[in-house]
Amino acid sequence: MEDDSLFCGLKISLIEKDYGNTAAEVLQTCALVAQYADEHTPEQVKAFQESVQINPQVWSRLIALHKDKRLKAHEERLPRSYTALYAISRMKDEEFEAAVQQGIIYPESSSHSLLAWSKEFRQTSGAEIPPWKCMVLPSKVLNPADISLLSIRFNQVAEEFGCRFVDASDYIPPKRDKYADRKALLPALQQELLQLLEPKYVALSEQEKSSLGISCLHDCLQLDGTAFLKFLFPNLPARGRLAGKRRYEKDYVLKIAREFILTDSRSTRFNLKRRLASLKETCPELVEVIDHVVETYMA
Repeated sequence: MEDDSLFCGLKISLIEKDYGNTAAEVLQTCALVAQYADEHTPEQVKAFQESVQINPQVWSRLIALHKDKRLKAHEERLPRSYTALYAISRMKDEEFEAAVQQGIIYPESSSHSLLAWSKEFRQTSGAEIPPWKCMVLPSKVLNPADISLLSIRFNQVAEEFGCRFVDASDYIPPKRDKYADRKALLPALQQELLQLLEPKYVALSEQEKSSLGISCLHDCLQLDGTAFLKFLFPNLPARGRLAGKRRYEKDYVLKIAREFILTDSRSTRFNLKRRLASLKETCPELVEVIDHVVETYMA
């Protein structure tokens, strides 16, 4: 049966680990794997897996891809990597629909980017459901083929209850994403900052606005450190003796907090916090303001 012409191409593909050059070809390979599993006994499947040297876990994933009917409906935009396809198949329906709408799924998307997006989506949408963790205690040593078959059976039962069986090595435990938590505070921070900046923006002449490269209030948020200081203190130089006459206010502290939220650099975040710590020493009247901003936006 293994020499059946229907599965000759499959055998070559699996040996060469070439599942296809397009998503359609990969799904066709998955369909043949599923068909082979359906038409053969577990012993024959095990022998075939050994002959093509395929990991039973990979075999199970290819079958799972074939069973996911959502993939076929969006075949033209799917990645050709089977690992990326498997990352998509792990998405819940609402995640899948959101990923399609947001353009997250496309031919060049990787499994890493898809898993990272899915994790962020679950955390920000509150859709992360605590997993039910259990342990399987075999009474005998299980070989890879047995484990593969057991995984398939587990998944079949889990699907009846709207669940998905995930091997411990594949499970990504949910972690609190501090970056996402802080980013959620950004709209409130920017609204407060813009309210503080508006009087100073209105007081600028058109020439001063032009020299700073700003044409509306929101442009002030995009100014770099030096330009922002020039905006706050248009009559004082950026450096030198007179620069020490600046009287910093809450708007400057909030601008630093905004930079802290937007950066993904740990060293930059460290330096921004250090800047505020230094500001507390030179501007004791801002100590309470700085402590509140750090606790609210930079924890």
